[in-house]
Amino acid sequence: MVEKVYLLRHGHIDNGSEKRYLGRTDVPLDSFGFEQARELHDYFKAIPIDAIFTSPLKRCLQTTQILCIDKNTRYQIVEAFCEIDMGDWENVPMSYIKLQYPELYAQRGKDLEYFTPPNGESFHDMAKRVRDAFDAMTHHATGSLLIVAHAGVNRMILSQILGVAINDMFSIEQPYACVNELTWDHQSSKWEYRRVY
Repeated sequence: MVEKVYLLRHGHIDNGSEKRYLGRTDVPLDSFGFEQARELHDYFKAIPIDAIFTSPLKRCLQTTQILCIDKNTRYQIVEAFCEIDMGDWENVPMSYIKLQYPELYAQRGKDLEYFTPPNGESFHDMAKRVRDAFDAMTHHATGSLLIVAHAGVNRMILSQILGVAINDMFSIEQPYACVNELTWDHQSSKWEYRRVY
């Protein structure tokens, strides 16, 4: 079994001046995001990593590729670590949805876990694919893993570990380029969590 997992969020992206529902929209890192990725590379330079996994989206791939410089470990793409699919709401400003679809907007606020945007995915369904992939990975690999993913993906993993309901998952802060460290405690058979960067 894996002893340690470093769970990262990708570097900063330019999401425009207005808040949007940005799930699988494939935006790259911006200049600050590339700078953050280089800082993450320096942070992990002396930390041994046995395997690296990443979401297929560009912002994660770019972060991962910079992290992998000087490391002998190749990264593997994991489709299950893709961000939530917001369907018809992808890349649409939140203010527009609130104005045009007030009932759906209110419904999402009341039931964050099970609400599904038109042609999209619920957080409940997302949690299953993410947690299944994480559990399989940590049970079949050994040593230390590094996962580069998204705020939503990280929250799905951390909410399970911390016992936080999906409806309360936004209480788990996941800023750009943050590093969550998970260490397996053999005595309690649980993950110990701390944010280290």
